Amino acid sequence: MTTSDQLPVTEASRATVLELFRRFAARDLPGAFALLSEDFISHNPRVPHDPATGTARQAFIDFFETPAGRALAAADQDVRRVLADADLVAVHTRLTSPHLPETAVVDILRVRDGLITEHWDVVQPVPSPIPHPHGMF
Repeated sequence: MTTSDQLPVTEASRATVLELFRRFAARDLPGAFALLSEDFISHNPRVPHDPATGTARQAFIDFFETPAGRALAAADQDVRRVLADADLVAVHTRLTSPHLPETAVVDILRVRDGLITEHWDVVQPVPSPIPHPHGMF
């Protein structure tokens, strides 16, 4: 299967997600939000969404106006791993910030027609000390 630009779907999905992460890292929130489809869905329990009052896309965008969202947007990210399979891409990232504890994140994103359509994430503070020699990353 290929996309209109003839990249295999897996590679096109990977490229879209890495562009999203590049825009977030550059603090280009409008550019990042432009990569979200109109029917975007977030499964993050910290992003409240009432379908009667707005779209899931807008709820996700609005989250970045909250204190938690602003702290997340200001954090430095270090992408450690990217796994892609067709329209799904998983990204393992290390987040650091003076305002947040060091955090390990795995985002899973679904891509369709060059846009992010769905998002899941697992967020875990990095313990100190870590009780084994393997680290989190």
